[in-house]
Amino acid sequence: MATLSRETHAPTWRRSTYSSVQGNCVEVVGRPARVVAVRDSKQRGCAVLRFTDREWTHLLVALVGQRS
Repeated sequence: MATLSRETHAPTWRRSTYSSVQGNCVEVVGRPARVVAVRDSKQRGCAVLRFTDREWTHLLVALVGQRS
């Protein structure tokens, strides 16, 4: 299950290519130990969601299914 945490160092975050002009999007970073971290681009100092590779894949599959 995804967990919330605070970042203790400065990883290189990537913003979605689907982000809006107003900056309404999330940022993602791949982490060591096969973990994907996600944060709100407008609330960068807030908590970060961490997903295992498997959880991240399931989330993306579910989101793509919602667009169909």
